[in-house]
Amino acid sequence: MARELVTSYKAANLTFESDKITWVNPANGETWEVMMSWEQPIMEKMAELCVNEGDHVLECGFGMGILSDAIQARNPASHTICENHPDIIPKMREWAEGKSNIILHEDNWTTIDNGRYNAILMDTYADDDVYTEFRQFCKRKIVKTGGKISWWNWTGETTDRWMMFDWDDVVFTDVTVDPPTNAYYNKTTYKLPVKTLTPPPTGFGIVDDSLTGSNPIKTCDDPSSPSLIDKDCEGAITMVCKGVYNINDGLLKVTGNHPMIIKRSGSWIEKNMNELVVGDKLYKIDNTEVEITQIDFDSSDTKYNINRLLIDYNYFSNNILIKEGGTDA
Repeated sequence: MARELVTSYKAANLTFESDKITWVNPANGETWEVMMSWEQPIMEKMAELCVNEGDHVLECGFGMGILSDAIQARNPASHTICENHPDIIPKMREWAEGKSNIILHEDNWTTIDNGRYNAILMDTYADDDVYTEFRQFCKRKIVKTGGKISWWNWTGETTDRWMMFDWDDVVFTDVTVDPPTNAYYNKTTYKLPVKTLTPPPTGFGIVDDSLTGSNPIKTCDDPSSPSLIDKDCEGAITMVCKGVYNINDGLLKVTGNHPMIIKRSGSWIEKNMNELVVGDKLYKIDNTEVEITQIDFDSSDTKYNINRLLIDYNYFSNNILIKEGGTDA
């Protein structure tokens, strides 16, 4: 992003209307939108996916206050908002009056020194620090376990490495929108990105008390050419851990570093649990597939008994094919 654009925006007199904020770019005389009210479903979904009651939240970019309202509706313990445009700051101050959990930072988000956050939500405008600073900033400022990060996906797609800050395990959620013609986004589906930070693995396994190692075990080498074969295993290992992923509201509960077998883009591939995304498919023992529609991560202090089989073959848990192997941290 050209530094001239950033400087021009910061110096511009903004126009505030009921459904948008605009400014005139002196380089071409065109009127450009900063934020518009059609973004409300996006901002509400971002808050829903990333903010829990009692969280400490950092919001970068106040704009029209749409995301701020959505965050406040979820009762965070603290809600820090960064805004650096001199025309927006007074409106942010007015909005914050009487809200005891609000902390205003009237400067660039890169200048925040203290604090760690359960969620960092980025929606700034004309901000070329995002692409160079945001990933490392989040590494310093987000909580280490279960912290959630979201940002503006200007591409409307799910494969742009630059947009994803080179993170591998970003989960996208579709949001239906209806934008009028504007200068920055005109698609009717928005792909909302969320990155969840997972704790360093201390073991791997599945929350499944039926994995006792009792022989024989149903195995399947290759779901693309399935053949179920009974095999013996050496037994099972049980351990206790915190932090598990929950697929499809209890279909499977698995640690983040457990190897899995999934179908993605028509091919069966191997990925760790923390690399799975909504839309991936799992293989079932009845030779059908089940699509992943929901992935949740339990970042609480809840302790789980996890199990894994000592076997050199892919096996089934809750009738879902699981990849053998894996490595402890």
